[in-house]
Amino acid sequence: MRQGKLLKIINLIFPIIGVGLMIFYEVCDTSCSSLRGTFWGVDLKYVGIIFMTALLALNMPPVSRLVIPVGHLRTTMISGALGGEILLIRFQVIHDTYCPFCLAFGLCIMILFAANFLKMNKYIAVGAFLAGLGAFAIFFNGSVLPLY
Repeated sequence: MRQGKLLKIINLIFPIIGVGLMIFYEVCDTSCSSLRGTFWGVDLKYVGIIFMTALLALNMPPVSRLVIPVGHLRTTMISGALGGEILLIRFQVIHDTYCPFCLAFGLCIMILFAANFLKMNKYIAVGAFLAGLGAFAIFFNGSVLPLY
């Protein structure tokens, strides 16, 4: 299979998996149900669904004609999300409460980043990564609710 075709498949499959994970997280009643988080006041589940849906839309044929701008937008989105995911994983480590759905979502982001890395503009990737770190450091609000 050609490398370009494999990348297209990855860019289609992992956003779909990410949306599915956030939908399942909505009905989660295990230990991860104690984790709560918002970004700019919006529940992280919805942020994840909107993010992955937008990333999925970048693969649609009319958008794919704009290869360079779409590539830069994909780089910005994935790199920024990776920066945010680092802080979200840090939050789970600090509170010693882990959510398999959240960690799997983060893995989707890491796979998307790794798969797209060679085609990324590295300056945009670094800037977006740092912006993602900064945005989540400022606008993320999380809590761990005790379950009795």
